[in-house]
Amino acid sequence: MTLPIVDSMLRGDLRRQILTTLKTEKEISLLWRDLSKFHARGEQNLMAIEQALIAAVEKNGLVKVSAGYKDDREVRQGAEEARNSGMCFGADEYTRVDCKVCLEGVFKPIAENTPTDKFLHLLVKMECMRTMESMLMLVKSVHDDAVVRTYVRKLFSTITSICKDSNDLFIKESMTQLYFEVYHTFRRVMEKSSQQAYETDFENYVFEWNGKFPEDDVVARYNDKVSVTLSLSAKSENSVSSKQELPDKTTLIRATTKDKFDLFLDAANAFTFSEMPKVKELGTPEKIRQLVECMLQEKDTIADTFGHTAAMLEFLGFFKWIGEKHVSGYKVSQFDSWCSKNVMGKASGTAFRHYRLSVGVNPTDNDNASHKYLGWKYKSVVVEEYKKILEG
Repeated sequence: MTLPIVDSMLRGDLRRQILTTLKTEKEISLLWRDLSKFHARGEQNLMAIEQALIAAVEKNGLVKVSAGYKDDREVRQGAEEARNSGMCFGADEYTRVDCKVCLEGVFKPIAENTPTDKFLHLLVKMECMRTMESMLMLVKSVHDDAVVRTYVRKLFSTITSICKDSNDLFIKESMTQLYFEVYHTFRRVMEKSSQQAYETDFENYVFEWNGKFPEDDVVARYNDKVSVTLSLSAKSENSVSSKQELPDKTTLIRATTKDKFDLFLDAANAFTFSEMPKVKELGTPEKIRQLVECMLQEKDTIADTFGHTAAMLEFLGFFKWIGEKHVSGYKVSQFDSWCSKNVMGKASGTAFRHYRLSVGVNPTDNDNASHKYLGWKYKSVVVEEYKKILEG
């Protein structure tokens, strides 16, 4: 797990003295504006975050990040394929990670006086966000605590090196925040191992790069945020383990964070997705979840990812099911809007239409622009994937 954007701020073209020779303040201001619009939407979809960062830094000739993102994606896909085929990574157990710890606001805000300040600070925030989402996806892919611990330790090492090498206070504080967000998010996984060659004390960690302990108010905010999050998490876990009903919503906020598969199922089950003949035939919630994970899995390109999803939804007959069972006169444009939101993470629009149309095209028909959206490529693939899950 690497942090290429932050690394470039230390050693590459995102160093302030280099960046200002490559881009004018006006150009940097436009880059920040576009990235800020994305960040303001609160998008948590990993692929969307990666595409926004690629557009901001790689397509503008600043940092090459897509190869690293592809490597991470291939690791997750390989793990999922191996797991689905019955392979096991080792004898270690699997710990679900449902509570994502956020320590935003622990450190005092640092003034942003120029477009360059805003652009670089936002890049750091989004790289941290991307790193956390990638780690959470890794957990769901590998189902193996030992593998997760290896990646977390490597990430800790990378973050610590950055803190020691950087002279930028914002980077140091942001990396420290990320370090302890990762530590507390994956704490149950990490503490199952007796090997603990990493710092777990917030004050000591800050002292290592700052030469002095953090101010009392910083420590107080850190302790408050950690204690609240962990307290809610513990209450939720105890409630589930004891099979008791959760307290009223006014007295307890659940600390679990739903992933994209849960969110899709929640939305799709409003149209009784799990009751569709092919889905119901799978027989168990575990297999239905496996189907959704397969259907929404990230692939090398966006066209592959959403083309594959469109092919699976066509095979399952979801659009026809909604029209026949739930909404009389349901329009295909309504379905495209639903999929654009619940599959692609779009706030509005009908972008999914292109992928849906591509499922039925002839790939040799170059006059049909829909062929580039690749749904046709997966028309037979999804049938085999479904059979494999059904018979597994």
